Amino acid sequence: MANTVLLTIKTAIEHASKAEKALGQYILDNVQEIPDLSVAQLSDRSGVSQATIVRFSKNLGLSGFADLKVELARSTVDNVTGLYDEISPTDGVADLERKLAVRIQHTLETTNQGLNQSTLKKVINLLADSNVISVYGLGASNLVAEDFTQKFSRIGKTVVHTQDTHLLLSNILTQPNSQLLFLISDSGETKETVTLAKAAIAAKITVVGITSNPKSRLAKLATLTVLTSNTVSRDKIRSAATTSLISQLYTVDLLFYLFLQKDYQSNVSKLKESHLLVEKYFSRKK
Repeated sequence: MANTVLLTIKTAIEHASKAEKALGQYILDNVQEIPDLSVAQLSDRSGVSQATIVRFSKNLGLSGFADLKVELARSTVDNVTGLYDEISPTDGVADLERKLAVRIQHTLETTNQGLNQSTLKKVINLLADSNVISVYGLGASNLVAEDFTQKFSRIGKTVVHTQDTHLLLSNILTQPNSQLLFLISDSGETKETVTLAKAAIAAKITVVGITSNPKSRLAKLATLTVLTSNTVSRDKIRSAATTSLISQLYTVDLLFYLFLQKDYQSNVSKLKESHLLVEKYFSRKK
């Protein structure tokens, strides 16, 4: 977290209480001095209680204030000077590289923190028990749905993926086999996604939602919800689009590798076989 703790703080204070907002801003404005302060000293200087400091530290995913001091000490001076600002038209190539690198690292860290291991295990079991898997995502989430389809199809799972919601719904509701519906939506409020979720649940079909919004309609409707990272405010459109996509793709990768492990030898054999078949029929060699 060393390279991203300031971004975590900057994001956290956007929706924090008045006291935690004041504390977070004080830390961002005085990064260099915080590692040398006791919790009592920081309380005096920031004007918030010691309990608020401890609570704020834990809300960042740290064990306490001592852990926060360690992370801040490992941060660099460069982190304070615009590195966590939104992408700007005046940024040079090096600035963009550094900003994106920090956001990607931060996204992966926060995604891992938010993923529930028990939920992941349940999803893997559902994947193993399902004969047919339907998957849908709109816009950028469709790219994730395509990635999901490509990965699981290559290890022998029957995956149905289409942008035609009428066709997908017809297939779901008339499919006699044991099936599973994956719905991918960062906001969890996409009309098409919510409609598919309602129809599937009404037909007693298991729905897995992948979303960053635990309060969304998709999260409330889904049988199981896999939460991705939502650490960038939606008013920061450019950063949010990048980080949400990375978080979703990473989550699908994690599900894929967890599924591979469930029956490792068999799944790896299928993966190798699919690779050889593609090479056999589409190799450029004559």
